[in-house]
Amino acid sequence: MSEARAYSLRRRLVGLLTAAIALVWLLSALFVYARAHHEADELLDSQLTEVAETLLAIVAAGEVDHFVEELHEHAEGYPVPIAFEIWHTDDGVSRRLVASPGYAGFDTPAPSGFSERTHQDAPWRFYTAQDEEAAYRVVVGQAHGVRERLAREIGLSLLLPAALALPLMALVVWWVVGRTLRPVDAVAREVGALDPRTLSPLDPSVALPDEIAPLRAALNALIERVTRAFENERRFTADAAHELRTPLAALKVQAQVAQRAQADEARRHALGQVVAGVDRMTHLVEQLLTLARVDPARQRTPPEPLDPAATVTQVCAELQPRAAQRKQSLQVDAPSGCQVAVDPVWLAIALRNLVDNAIAYAGAGAHIEVRLAGHGAACTLSVADDGPGVDPGLRSRLSARFVRGESGGDGCGLGLSIAARVAELSNARLELGEGLRRADEGYGFAATLRFAAPG
Repeated sequence: MSEARAYSLRRRLVGLLTAAIALVWLLSALFVYARAHHEADELLDSQLTEVAETLLAIVAAGEVDHFVEELHEHAEGYPVPIAFEIWHTDDGVSRRLVASPGYAGFDTPAPSGFSERTHQDAPWRFYTAQDEEAAYRVVVGQAHGVRERLAREIGLSLLLPAALALPLMALVVWWVVGRTLRPVDAVAREVGALDPRTLSPLDPSVALPDEIAPLRAALNALIERVTRAFENERRFTADAAHELRTPLAALKVQAQVAQRAQADEARRHALGQVVAGVDRMTHLVEQLLTLARVDPARQRTPPEPLDPAATVTQVCAELQPRAAQRKQSLQVDAPSGCQVAVDPVWLAIALRNLVDNAIAYAGAGAHIEVRLAGHGAACTLSVADDGPGVDPGLRSRLSARFVRGESGGDGCGLGLSIAARVAELSNARLELGEGLRRADEGYGFAATLRFAAPG
């Protein structure tokens, strides 16, 4: 699998924020331009109306000649962006009295009020006004290009400062994002400085933003789990080395005894001890392999609820011959109806170790009961015996690795540890307590798995 390409969160944030600002600026520019064009149209329409009404008042007062003379003098130095023409109607005959300097007149008569027409191959807007007697008519026109230029000038005057400020805004965003991401850099430096041999949690006293504090909490939880796992592995390795060293030394001694023995009986006895030692070593190795299987196990998804009765019956049937060899009675009471959310493989491993533990430590002729019972939606699976039992002060330590009961036995001290681990993986709880009542009024030993209700 190819490694994912790394990227800069700061550059991505700056790019996205700057792009968002630029997009908002562009939309604002379009809105401002449309609004400026609308305002320019209203302003210039008002100007056309005022010019037409003024011209109409001038011609109605009979000052046309004087107005035309002054208009020509003014147009030489100050061109007027508005064209006009004045018409006079007498006895039904209309004639043009005057037109704007530089304009030969409009092509066709314009209707009263505002209108749009093409003049000199360009779109124009016209306004026509006439007096009450309809003797004089004034037509005022203006090219749309003038309106476009005015709208652009208004829009640029408003948007140019914003456009020039955009790079400055990008720099400000870069600085703000950099300051905001400083806690992330601090956490990264703190994680990078961790010593893998002595992992220590990140300092929780340093104030962090709400978005980063959960990351530190998750890292601290991970560090705690890793530290605990390393400690368990170191302790397991030390304990396993000790447990393996002792039987290996015993095997060597018995083998040397068999090698030096002169009598056949002594040799057979020594070889029998070697075989028994190999059996114990085999059992120990099998338990260690089982524990290695269970320890790293993690349920990716919760297992489907199942009725454990069939698994309980099958496991106990497999262990019946071993109990019979020790003249022990193994009674099973596993009615159907319970529902537990546990992997059937882990359930079989846990129960096999609990029953095997009872067979190993209860003693010859002991009575062992395996009982499955429902308690509402919950379920319990107990293995109890009437053997010598365990001192209450020792029970709390029995689920640790390589810890054995007071009665000795041929176990290796891993059965209850495996069952406890399976219980942890299955949302269950392993409880150790008093078992069946003996004839001397004492109590044996019991191990109970309490499964929570599924879901």
